[in-house]
Amino acid sequence: MTTERDENFCVRSVHGEFVLKVFAPETPGPEADMLCAVLRHLEARAPDLSVPRLAKSAKGEDYVRVAGGNAEERLTVLYTFLPGTPLMDVARSEVQARACGELAGRLGLALRDFAHPAMHRRLIWDLRRVPDLAAIADTLRQVPFADFVLPFMDRFPRDTAPMLETMPRQFVHNDLNARNVIVASDDSQRIAGIIDFGDALHTARVCDVAVGMIGQMASPATAQAMTQAFLDGYQSAVELTPEERAILPRLVAARVVQNVVMTTHYREKNEDSGHFAAFDDKYFAWRVAFAQSLLSQTA
Repeated sequence: MTTERDENFCVRSVHGEFVLKVFAPETPGPEADMLCAVLRHLEARAPDLSVPRLAKSAKGEDYVRVAGGNAEERLTVLYTFLPGTPLMDVARSEVQARACGELAGRLGLALRDFAHPAMHRRLIWDLRRVPDLAAIADTLRQVPFADFVLPFMDRFPRDTAPMLETMPRQFVHNDLNARNVIVASDDSQRIAGIIDFGDALHTARVCDVAVGMIGQMASPATAQAMTQAFLDGYQSAVELTPEERAILPRLVAARVVQNVVMTTHYREKNEDSGHFAAFDDKYFAWRVAFAQSLLSQTA
């Protein structure tokens, strides 16, 4: 399974199918522990939610250290494999988008009281960190869609960040993209679960909604309807404040900018990786145009 930082392996045994996650060498122990704590929390608080379940080692440990290359140690964790098909691999519909939104809202409710010492980590994929993208953009050979991306990053600390800091906060999934939503193999309209809590952290609740909305965008013709369907589904479980709804267009645009800069960064850093292979200028062109249209409606 391709990933941005870690390595994931599918493991089949007499006990079922599992995912073995091998964390990147630089991953601190508390972050691995936090992933385990999240899965334990959801199993206890929301057993009806379809998310991976933690599997302990033979010694009863949540995660273990294994020898890696170059005499380094790698942290590893094992959890159940969710059967089904990634949302990105099936035909998309508003029915799915609304169901995704509702599931995201229920997940948010289950995580509302989650706490862990590592949950306040600084992560570039936190939408509150958009200003941090400027330093990364400076290292790129070329910034795609620079006429939109660079001015947006320049304005963000003044016109968005102050409002964002006043929004309700909690621990969230933070990566509800179409790779991390699984649909049933026999019915692509039925959402089978959510995977990959690798980017989860404590941030503004509305950031999670914006990320989830972006995950529903499959074509320029349906982007508006799909993002609205996700938002409607989310609010059937959790009602956002008027202020959160008002800032959403800027945060959706911010996620597009984040994706453009970070995808370009990772593609330049590791040109042989297939994880970001499909995310080229053609992929982003209409998403940037959609973000621009959202901002023009709020100007």
